[in-house]
Amino acid sequence: MGKQYKAVLIGHTGQGNYGHGLDMVYSDMPEVDVVAVADPDPEGLAAAVQRTGATRPYADYRDMLDREDFDLVNICPRVVGSHAAMAIAAAEAGARGIFCEKPLAATLAQADAMMAACQRHNVKVAVAHRRANPYEQYGKQLVDAGEIGQLQVLRARGKWDHRAGAEDLAVLGPHMMDSVRYFAGADVDWAHAHIMQGGREIEPADVRQGNEGIGPIAGDRLSAYYAFKNGVCAHFESQPGDVEAGVNSRWFGFEVHGTEGIIALRNSPNGEMYIHRHGMFIPDGKVPWERIVLDEWEAIPTDQRTHHSNLLIVRELLQAIEEDRDVVQASSGKDALAALEMIMAVHESQCTKGRVTFPLSNRENPYDAWQRASA
Repeated sequence: MGKQYKAVLIGHTGQGNYGHGLDMVYSDMPEVDVVAVADPDPEGLAAAVQRTGATRPYADYRDMLDREDFDLVNICPRVVGSHAAMAIAAAEAGARGIFCEKPLAATLAQADAMMAACQRHNVKVAVAHRRANPYEQYGKQLVDAGEIGQLQVLRARGKWDHRAGAEDLAVLGPHMMDSVRYFAGADVDWAHAHIMQGGREIEPADVRQGNEGIGPIAGDRLSAYYAFKNGVCAHFESQPGDVEAGVNSRWFGFEVHGTEGIIALRNSPNGEMYIHRHGMFIPDGKVPWERIVLDEWEAIPTDQRTHHSNLLIVRELLQAIEEDRDVVQASSGKDALAALEMIMAVHESQCTKGRVTFPLSNRENPYDAWQRASA
């Protein structure tokens, strides 16, 4: 297949780098030509050129967007503070599609601005959440086919590692929020949450700047409850866990509870899936958990599965461009904004000490107003 698309890459060595392999996704896509890469770090830029095969290097992504002819823009840095500016500049410069690292943005206001710009310019957006993983896609098919009866409850958690609590929510939470919303098949109506620090409820003095540009956060343990508009509910929890046991990645995931069964999905994008063919789990051995194995995915080495997950995402992004539709199986920009809103609702609920309805009226970081009010 000849080159049908031109892509440019935006990275920032030392400030989020290139995410989870977002710069290398086109190495196995002969239809895409990586024409340029931007990185303000000279050594990082040189390494990116060699690694990606990009033809032209730039120190400033704005110069690259002004000078290059392209279809696709990959916004790679894990540090999210510049995502909004990068996406808006890409949309205004003529991008047809954007592949963005998660989280989508640091605040809902930034995410709103990103999506407004992309909508104005008809730019399709895919975000590096992991529901494109074949196990999650298969699990979704089973739920939609009624394999576990009527869907009732979803229960999700982060990795419960050294980032337990607010950082776990901010960094791993986007994957879980996107997945549970996808499986629920509806938008959130309202949410309620509780955040603690060291065994007590958080106070304004506990607010700190989170890593990777996620903004003010607080708490080392939290729990959240979501009510979806179709009657399904979901829970998310993060607490300090056993980091010595080496199972935090396998603990990371969610369960889908139905009237006739339970599906457990863990360790995305590597993937681990189980099914319990009864609506209630009773540990008496009468109804065992069954491991579901997808041979084609298991044949991929574990250290390459993130790359293959990225391939699935970008291939659907190209289909969305060609068919002039939103990304559906992977996470779209709209989906990523909804996931971010679910995260911000946790902090907003804690700050206001009550239920919060969607869409959230406060589009900035909830702790900004909380700290001002307590000053």
